[in-house]
Amino acid sequence: MLRDLKKKSTRDNITRNAIEMFKEKGYDNVTVEEIAAACGIAKGTFFNYFPKKEHVLLHVADSYAGLMDDIVTRHPNGPLKERVLRILRDLLHIYTQHEEILRLTLIETIKAEIVSGHESTNISNFKHALRRLMEEAGEQDSQQRLTDPELSAGVIVGLFFQTLITLSSKMSEDDIYGTIARQLDAVWEGIGK
Repeated sequence: MLRDLKKKSTRDNITRNAIEMFKEKGYDNVTVEEIAAACGIAKGTFFNYFPKKEHVLLHVADSYAGLMDDIVTRHPNGPLKERVLRILRDLLHIYTQHEEILRLTLIETIKAEIVSGHESTNISNFKHALRRLMEEAGEQDSQQRLTDPELSAGVIVGLFFQTLITLSSKMSEDDIYGTIARQLDAVWEGIGK
């Protein structure tokens, strides 16, 4: 138990120092050697916890997976589309509060997913949470039943993350939310209409 606590403490220390350095110097300008020195550990110790520098960001992204589930369950009432918009608004707010580091984590998460060919934990968790929400809404009210909740959840997650990557540094939170809401309207109503 003590060994597990020490390992967690070391992992947290590496993560915290790396994030601070990424914010201060920029991700590409920070080396593993610098992170290890800031933590008071050997470079080899860093690699015992993270195979590459990018994995620090993936660890941060994975830590948000539970938060996504919490946000989805925070909105149990109302029309499905409105619930989805409230969820996206909550996630957008968190993102804009920590945009600098979360943008990096999002990009690394997507890269890792492309390289591995597997869905990453936080993206797939978000998609599955939305799918469950859509299925439950359809079971409770046939008017809210979607033809393909899995596909619908994937489209919404893709729309959300693509918007964050392309627009977030150029617009205010309210403007980004407006863009997301308009895009969701187009998708929800059907692009062909």
